[in-house]
Amino acid sequence: MNASLAHANSAEFSAALRDFINVELPKLNPRITTSPGVDAATPLFETGIIDSLGILHLIAWVERATGHEIPIGKVVMKHFQTITAITETFYSTDSCHENCHRCPHCKRRADSHEH
Repeated sequence: MNASLAHANSAEFSAALRDFINVELPKLNPRITTSPGVDAATPLFETGIIDSLGILHLIAWVERATGHEIPIGKVVMKHFQTITAITETFYSTDSCHENCHRCPHCKRRADSHEH
């Protein structure tokens, strides 16, 4: 997991993802010439911010940030529509990797049940 996100909550994950899309993704995609100004609810595909190349960069970022590969069945447009959708699908404590117990938030939740 990205060291800066090792103990992040979902709001911090969402903010880091927004920064990636607004700052880093334009550097990786020559078609994007300025910061797209994305917020949590911006439709990423409908606005053209994420295209076939951008989704690959986005998937790689999410995998690095969470420390988990995204299962092929989760690579569907509805999970990548917005930053909120990405966070809820891949990082929130309610939907994280079927309670993997490896992510910081899953591990904390598992540890709290052991007491």
